[in-house]
Parts: sequence; structure tokens; C-alpha cells
Amino acid sequence: MKRLMTEQVQVMIAFVLVAGALGGFVNVFIGDAGLHLPRSDNGTFQPGYLGTVFVGAMAALGSFCAAKAVALLGDTHVATAFTTADLANALMVGFGGAKWFKSEGEKDILQKTAAIAAGKPADPDAAATIATGTPMQALAAARAMKQ
Repeated sequence: MKRLMTEQVQVMIAFVLVAGALGGFVNVFIGDAGLHLPRSDNGTFQPGYLGTVFVGAMAALGSFCAAKAVALLGDTHVATAFTTADLANALMVGFGGAKWFKSEGEKDILQKTAAIAAGKPADPDAAATIATGTPMQALAAARAMKQ
């Protein structure tokens, strides 16, 4: 029986995973969350840098596998090259995938913030914090508003 993947393909996949993880890691420092482990804060799960790095790596792998179709089973032999373009693609897709992942989490936090603030009387100080603060600061300000 033929091997499922050649060592060359395994090395390519490893490079793609590392580049995607690096793209995801760079994304950790853009925005407000910063470098932290997964945690639950104000009733909201935050995946931290581990989740962001994982999503970046998986997004890069998915993009690479879609672009470089390699036969995993069977006798089809297709020469596959790993280029600098593949590496750059993995970095950018990893970054973009991680950005999407972070944006989805922040959207959930901001929706929760809006729902809480809408049920309370107007508070100019809280409104300023909600408008200019990070999503977690906005949520904390909404929760601190008086009934």
C-alpha cells in the first residue's frame, strides 16, 4: 500500500501551519485583547492567543490544501512545489483568519453590551466609555450603569 503522504508534502504542510500560526500570532497584537491565555471575562469567553494562533494555522492549511491539490491516496503523481508565494499566502490567510475570528468574538461582546445598555436609563459617562473603549471596557461600562 502506498504511503498516505510523502515526507515532502508533510514538510510543506508543516511550513504552512507555522506560517499561518505566525500570521495569527501577529494578529494578537492588533486590537485590544493583547497577549493572554483563554479565559472567561464578564460572562464572555475569550480564546486568547492560543485560539487565535490555532485559527490562523487552520485557515492557512485550508487555503493551501485548496490551492495545492495533492493526491493523498492512489497513483496520481503530481509534482508539487512550495514557493515563496505559498509561504506569503499562508501568512496572510493566517492573519486574515485570525482577524475574522477575533472580530466575531468582539461582535458578540458588543451585541451583549448593546442589549444591556438598551434596557437601562441614559448615562453620559457610560456612553462615552462604550463609544471609545475596547469591547470588554464597553461591556463593563454597560453592566455598571444604574437601573
